Amino acid sequence: MRAKVGFHDFLNSKPILYAMRQGLVKTPFELVIDTPANLATMFHEKRLDIALIPSVEYGRSADAVIIPTLCIASVGKVESVLLFTEGDIEKMETVCVDPKSRTSVTALKILLKEFYQKEPEIIVGDGDPETMLKTADGALLIGDLAYDIDKNRYVAHDLGEMWYRYSGLPFVHALLCCHKGERWDDAIESIAQAKDIGLKNRELIASHEGGSSARTGKLLDYLSERIHYDFGEEEKTGLIKFLTAAHEMGLVKRTYLDLYKD
Repeated sequence: MRAKVGFHDFLNSKPILYAMRQGLVKTPFELVIDTPANLATMFHEKRLDIALIPSVEYGRSADAVIIPTLCIASVGKVESVLLFTEGDIEKMETVCVDPKSRTSVTALKILLKEFYQKEPEIIVGDGDPETMLKTADGALLIGDLAYDIDKNRYVAHDLGEMWYRYSGLPFVHALLCCHKGERWDDAIESIAQAKDIGLKNRELIASHEGGSSARTGKLLDYLSERIHYDFGEEEKTGLIKFLTAAHEMGLVKRTYLDLYKD
């Protein structure tokens, strides 16, 4: 049986998808592209066998197993998960959030409570920055929208940077997961090969996505310096820290890491 494998199509997943789309690796699976939130829903409903899901969704799942082949993580400033405000965070009573990611919303709740002792009302927006900022005192944007918005117009608070000040650890944005008791060795090996090829071609990917030389340079910096893809010991520690804080707020069920064994 062919696995159904889900990835989102944000810039930070392009290095993983590059080799698959270029036919540079065998793909013994059906590839499904959707938003992080939709991928999580399909994974929980077992309509996907393997998926890159928001890390908070691992903590909400009873049977998700982490495939340590890759993750999407950052250390410090990430530039693609941003809280925009027109005034001080201390005065913020409402936040409009991008519906596409659940991990970022959870991280925001943790950080606002930790740094500002605030638990603002969360409003789900439509992903349009201008509309979201008119709807609430702040707007949380992720992915390409957050990266491309004119940061001179608003006060931008980088959640990756805030998380590092809080924990001193990497922030794991997304995890590759499968369901407990299932074996997908061929698919996982193919994904690992795709990752290796994609990381060697980040300059080409940035050029393709960037258009202008200035934007290409920014995207290459993002893919090379802001985001990394290895799920090492520091990432595991950072993930446990995140899950523990989320668990204390009643936002996840579990805090331990269940890893796929070769």
